[in-house]
Amino acid sequence: MLRAPEADELPALQTLEGAARRRYAAWPDLAFVASRPPIALERLAAGTVWVAEHAGRPAGFILLQPQDGQLYIANISVAPEAGGRGIGAALLAQALSHARALGAEALTLTTFQAPPWNGPWFRRHGYTLMPEEHMGPALRATLERQIITVDPATREVLWRRVGDLLHLPTDP
Repeated sequence: MLRAPEADELPALQTLEGAARRRYAAWPDLAFVASRPPIALERLAAGTVWVAEHAGRPAGFILLQPQDGQLYIANISVAPEAGGRGIGAALLAQALSHARALGAEALTLTTFQAPPWNGPWFRRHGYTLMPEEHMGPALRATLERQIITVDPATREVLWRRVGDLLHLPTDP
């Protein structure tokens, strides 16, 4: 089940996001991600959040922010114990539906290239490298903020045009 978050559960989403990030600890070049502070409550409150429930509790969420006529995926997190159940795919499908309803040109995101749950996972779901000429000023500002703490050589900007009708696979 996908739904909007309850006002009092944003701290639980922070905890969920922190638990999801722990998997980076196994990647030496990205281990620092596992110990970063949780996503700010203000960011969660300011964006559009969809929560996926499994067994009666939040098992994942996606945070969306409008940018440059597109919809930016600022965060997508799935609780480790809920992985492999199609929750991430369901959240992406909801994001695509929401982008269509808003009349957005595309869904965009920045992600790491290497871990299989980052760039490779999004590419399996129809995302491709975003051409620079389609990057607007807000997305460029996001990239500038990110390079303060993350090596840009490890990152990529992906997008999926809203009009693309590619099938969204489910997670194995």
